[in-house]
Amino acid sequence: MAMKARPPLDEIDVELFSMVLCFSRAIEFLHPKISEHHLRVAYVASCLAEELDLGQEEIQDALIAGALHDVVAVSSAMHFDLFDDALTRSHSSGRWFPENLHQHGWEGYLLLRDFAPFAKAALAIRFHHVNWDFGHGSEFDGQPVPLISHILRLADRISVMPENEHNVLAQASGIRLAIAAETGRCFMPMVVAAFDGISEKESFWLDLTSPHKEEIVRCRFGNSKLSLGLDGLYQLARVFGKMIDYRSPFTATHSSGVAATSEELAARLGMSPNETTLIGVAGNLHDIGKLAVSTEILNKPGPLTPAEMFIIRQHPYYTHRILSMVPGLETVNTWAALHHERLDGKGYPFRSRELTLGSRIVAVADVFTAITENRPYRSGMARAQCLAVLDELVTDGAINGDVVAALRGDFEQIHHIRCQSQQAHVHTCSVSVSASPGA
Repeated sequence: MAMKARPPLDEIDVELFSMVLCFSRAIEFLHPKISEHHLRVAYVASCLAEELDLGQEEIQDALIAGALHDVVAVSSAMHFDLFDDALTRSHSSGRWFPENLHQHGWEGYLLLRDFAPFAKAALAIRFHHVNWDFGHGSEFDGQPVPLISHILRLADRISVMPENEHNVLAQASGIRLAIAAETGRCFMPMVVAAFDGISEKESFWLDLTSPHKEEIVRCRFGNSKLSLGLDGLYQLARVFGKMIDYRSPFTATHSSGVAATSEELAARLGMSPNETTLIGVAGNLHDIGKLAVSTEILNKPGPLTPAEMFIIRQHPYYTHRILSMVPGLETVNTWAALHHERLDGKGYPFRSRELTLGSRIVAVADVFTAITENRPYRSGMARAQCLAVLDELVTDGAINGDVVAALRGDFEQIHHIRCQSQQAHVHTCSVSVSASPGA
């Protein structure tokens, strides 16, 4: 497994824009009907915001909102059938999204709002299925609806209308007429007027359906050089970790547990404060490749079939591919993507023996968290049983004995910190599931 050269940790400088595009691309593994959907919505929303002469910051907010607008609908097993039904019917019959889809906008808002660079985009996502309703849509549930929400409302619809089997230029006039017919009822007239302006250009439609959309978006709207720094990267990784875990009740807080355990082990094994923070990033992102695994497999309570195991064994590979798209994440990628490798070279998917200390820590933290956390179908292991499992893996040549020794030396404290981290995560998610917007 060839990794890029890694910058010194005190020079890590990751662009927010790159992280957003990375995660937008990653969530499109989830469902065959949303391939390119988030990038399409991000592209259209950015074009509309630009045509409306909004400022650079607002254009970036529109792009972020478009790139992440359906993250809950496509990440949660609860919403998956609803999303599938809505997307199919909106595309084939011209009927619009049902009102109960406001729930996933609300939950997406709750997941994203506490990360400051996402705050305005989160608010737009909250209301992105609100119809204009001849001006009544300027408010919803007693709250003002942002302009970017109405931009998303239109961009979301436009993105699903072109049929891939037909030339997009031949479809453009029909799409324009269909949108015009819903002006005022579904769509804000000012936003439709902006669409009329940009959709006259053949290049708009060709960019919309281009397989190179990520590069198109990057070139046209990637002017923002907002850098996260280590602390900002850590906060964003926590947000993305919640989105990853949101898909399965079986592992609903797993990433936060791995991150907290990795940080504690790293500190005890002499890693610097910057390295300890960065390994928390790796812990939160180590399972991002599971976005390529169906919820049916993730949520299966019984043993997996050989075919299902082949799919599961792909997820660290996809973690590597997804994180490799972001310059500056080289160290995180190494630590995160190798969490199922073994010291004896019999792990997967790279069969690597060259495991750095960070990779060894995340591997132990992953096993420790998995066997000690409670799952819906079983209770977590107590200290003696957990350490027996870890010792056996050390003897078998799978994981590092020094890392396990550090865990053994302060087991109760690490276990407590892991539990606290996961309980905090549960609280955040329970708020998003139990609270609901008025409809």
